[in-house]
Amino acid sequence: MTRRARLRGETGSASVEFVVLALVLLVPVAYLVITLARLQAGSYAASAGSRAAARAFTTAPTADEAPGRARAALDLALADQGFTDADATATTDCEQPGCLVPDAAVRVEVQVLVPLPFVPPLLRAAVPAAVPVRASGVAVVDGLAPSRAVP
Repeated sequence: MTRRARLRGETGSASVEFVVLALVLLVPVAYLVITLARLQAGSYAASAGSRAAARAFTTAPTADEAPGRARAALDLALADQGFTDADATATTDCEQPGCLVPDAAVRVEVQVLVPLPFVPPLLRAAVPAAVPVRASGVAVVDGLAPSRAVP
């Protein structure tokens, strides 16, 4: 067999090899980028949500309105990053009894469960397919404001 005949049999194989190799390498890299972007969004949602919730809590006009205002601020921060209130849990901890006394610190801790993209629901039920992301925010009640604590 001549050299020219052998080369004709491999015509076009380089392009097929390139396409296969590109798919094998690009699909995992694309998945990694998408996953890291969602984790970053979850991290920012938790951070911004905890800070906003703590500020909303400490600036509430009454102690009865404080938890609702904090939850509304958290929901807004979550929605900005594409998450719902079902994706997050929040806990509020007050430094002093009554929470809204002057110079009291209020800490809000938020945990967001970030689901891994493209994982089918059947697999999600069997294997943990979400990454928890936590953040906390602290705000101090204005020292010159009157006490708004519930007696």
